[in-house]
Amino acid sequence: MNMVLPTASGRSGDSTSITPTDHCAVCPTRQVCTARDLDGELLDRLAECIDTTRVLQRNDLLYRISDPGDACYVVRSGVFKSVTVTPAGEEYVTRFHYPGELVGLSAQATGKHTDSTVALTASTACRIQTRDFGRLFTIGADNALLRLIAEADDNSRNLEINLRQSRAEARIAGFFILLMRKLTRLGYDPSVLPLPMSRTDLANHLGLTLECLSRVLGKWKRAGVIKLEKSSVEILRQAEIATLAIHLP
Repeated sequence: MNMVLPTASGRSGDSTSITPTDHCAVCPTRQVCTARDLDGELLDRLAECIDTTRVLQRNDLLYRISDPGDACYVVRSGVFKSVTVTPAGEEYVTRFHYPGELVGLSAQATGKHTDSTVALTASTACRIQTRDFGRLFTIGADNALLRLIAEADDNSRNLEINLRQSRAEARIAGFFILLMRKLTRLGYDPSVLPLPMSRTDLANHLGLTLECLSRVLGKWKRAGVIKLEKSSVEILRQAEIATLAIHLP
C-alpha cells in the first residue's frame, strides 16, 4: 500500500536546498504551514526567513542532541521521529512528526536540542531561525505560526493523556486516532495510516513491549478491525478504534 502523504525525492548526498518561493507556491502542506495566508510578494519575504533542507533519506539526522537551538522546523514532506537518551543510556522515542508539524521548538528553553530528530522516509523540513520570528509577524504569518505552536502544545497534551492509559489497546487505539486527526487536517484519507517506523520504535513510543504491540495488532487483524501492511495500517472498523480511544478529548 502506497504512502498517502506527500513525499520528497532526491538523494541524500544532494546538498542543494529547495527554493522556498518555488516550494511554497506548490507545497502540498502549504495550507497548514506559515505560508497559509500569504501570496505574491509576501511569499518572497517569507523566503528570507525559511531555508528548506535537502532531501533527507531514512536515518538521516535533521538535528542531534546538544545542537544549538537557534531554529525550529516545520515538516514539509515525509515522516520524522524524535529520540531522547537518559543519563543511564536508555533511549526513548518521544514523538513521530508528520507534514505540517512544528519540530524542535522546545530547544528554546535551554538553547540546545534535548533530543535527536531522524528521517524515517525521504523527507524535507523548512528551517525557521528563531531570530526571524518577529519578521514572520510583520509579513502576516503570525496567525499561522501561532496556530502551529498551539497545535504542537495540543499534540503534547493528547500524547500525555494517551500514555497515561494502563491498557495497551487504549494506547494503540489512541495513537491511531491522533494520527487519523493529523491526516484529516492534511486532507488525506484518515483510514489509511502511514507507519514507516519500525514496530520496535512504535512499541517504545507507546511504552509497550514489542510482543504486546504485536499481540494487539494481530488480534485486531484477525477480527477484521484493521488490515496490516509493511508500512501502513488500514482501519476497517473505525468505530471500534474510536471506542477504545474514548479517553482522548
